[in-house]
Amino acid sequence: MTLNLSTAIREINQEKGISEELIQETIESALTHAYKKYYGTLENLSIRVSDGFTFTVNSIKEVVEELDDDLFEIELSEAVKFVPSAKLGDKLEIPCDPKEFGQLAIHSAKQTILQRLKEIEKNTKLSNFKRKEGEIIVGFVQRVKDGNVFVNLGDQEPEGILLKMDQSPAELEIYSPGDRIKSIIYKVEPDRRSNNISIRLSRRNEEFVKKLLMLEIPELSDETIKIKEIQREAGYRTKVAVYTEKDEIDPVGACVGSKGNRIQNITKELSGEKIDVIQWSANPKVFIAHALTPAEVIDVIITNEEEKTATAIMEESQLSFAIGARGANINLAKKISGWKIDVITKAEALENNLIIDQLQKAEELFRQIPEDEEVTEENDEVVDNNIEETSAEGDYMLDDLEISDEIKTILTTNKIYSVEELIKIEDFSTLPGITPEMAKELQEYIDENFDIIDEDLQCPECGAALAENAEKCPNCGIDIYYCPDCGAPISVNETKCSRCGVEIEFEKE
Repeated sequence: MTLNLSTAIREINQEKGISEELIQETIESALTHAYKKYYGTLENLSIRVSDGFTFTVNSIKEVVEELDDDLFEIELSEAVKFVPSAKLGDKLEIPCDPKEFGQLAIHSAKQTILQRLKEIEKNTKLSNFKRKEGEIIVGFVQRVKDGNVFVNLGDQEPEGILLKMDQSPAELEIYSPGDRIKSIIYKVEPDRRSNNISIRLSRRNEEFVKKLLMLEIPELSDETIKIKEIQREAGYRTKVAVYTEKDEIDPVGACVGSKGNRIQNITKELSGEKIDVIQWSANPKVFIAHALTPAEVIDVIITNEEEKTATAIMEESQLSFAIGARGANINLAKKISGWKIDVITKAEALENNLIIDQLQKAEELFRQIPEDEEVTEENDEVVDNNIEETSAEGDYMLDDLEISDEIKTILTTNKIYSVEELIKIEDFSTLPGITPEMAKELQEYIDENFDIIDEDLQCPECGAALAENAEKCPNCGIDIYYCPDCGAPISVNETKCSRCGVEIEFEKE
């Protein structure tokens, strides 16, 4: 029996997108099933397929002189009609007679083929859409029922559904048939009830906003700027933490765009939802302050590093911004930073002694400054052009240093947040995660930009702290020398080292 199915196979391939190889396998399987059903065996079945998709169903039979089993044997007189050179004992492939094969078997084969092709078509679409999970898709509202929106995704494509629970609260009941709608393919799975596939859409999750940002902002799509974290309270506010490894690029400014046009386009798509683009920082104090945007934070106190709890201090007028409508801003700040955050006013912080150390520092600095320096009454801060030279190392945080973000990340991973903590490390190459090149770069930067003051080095005359290898006391002005045995600072007025006791004699020139 011969079946020429080349035209049908190519039509199915073009219309349904099913590969010709898969269609051929399906037809062979159906013919095999029909043969087994009619003859009760597959032992002598042979199916030949030509390049033009012509299928020939044959029975393998042995040439005999006297017929005993017509299923497995053929008389010589009949065999020569198919193969003129046939002789006794040969095994020949004899085409099945369509009438003998049976119309019922052929019909069964056709039904099997159609059913199998439908399954293949469904699985092909399922596979294609499964690969698109997490991607933006545009469709048109077909109908709305019980708050659920059914979306036409294109001709001959399955219908998408935007459930009420996957819609932004700000967008409920705003859709009408024919409306153009943009959403993300959230979940694709087989639909057993309709023998089709179910495509669940969403406009509510964070991934939808992330994809919108990447479509709108080229620097995000090419990964010049990267999204470190994103959290969303759908319908109210989304916070996006961004960073870049290129110092010349402002990641926040690039995302916001000129006059905020880039973010405005996304806000419009989200029906007015606010978008806060903040700069990610490896320093938790800095990042928490950024996370509380649009509130202006005075300071952040880490109250328990292990439990990741912190307190943000701000003016009373900023509290409402920090908390936000329905508590959305503070909740998002907690989620995006990963810290439990309390917000208090500056007055409350002073009352609870949370910033007393800072005030004491200011008072001590005030007592040390010359009379000609100006003190402002508004905030009791010292105005001194040389304040950076007289400030302690602890006043500098890592974000103030001109070192790479990669080194900053390694330092904060090792719980080093300030220069004061940094300079206590004798050998930077011992830090986990740092390379020898990074350690050398960091050491050179510290050596070039900071004078390390050793609290054990004191002027032998006035007791003032001395920088390492200082030649003069910054307080009393005397020349400083060092004990040849222990290295302790000494003056010309001493005859014995106060640290090791060795006798000293200065030669007069």
